Amino acid sequence: MFIDVSPQILWVIISISAVIALILIILLVFFLKKGKKHKKIKVDEEFINNLISLLGSEKNIKNVLVDNGRLKIEVNDLETVNLEGIKSISETGLFVTGNIIKVLFKHDSFLIKSILDKRI
Repeated sequence: MFIDVSPQILWVIISISAVIALILIILLVFFLKKGKKHKKIKVDEEFINNLISLLGSEKNIKNVLVDNGRLKIEVNDLETVNLEGIKSISETGLFVTGNIIKVLFKHDSFLIKSILDKRI
């Protein structure tokens, strides 16, 4: 059986279906983003000691800067750095260029830099 549907009704059905699909996609994206929680770090003595250990030692840290919210750490010997360990404690991973490691810790980067400056 074939139901005779006018073009106007067909257009309304397609439009409503498109709007419903768009709403479902927006809700899906919203809930997927909401489910992704950023790692909340607690900058305390244990965190700093762990970070220094992952960087190889206080002696391996040559310079620390904050660049666009990222902690930019220059090390003497990249081979002694545990990059996977640093990646696991950062919020979004890390970037390595030469002997410079860039890590994002959001608003805590300036705090971490000031503490590291006192320690190295």
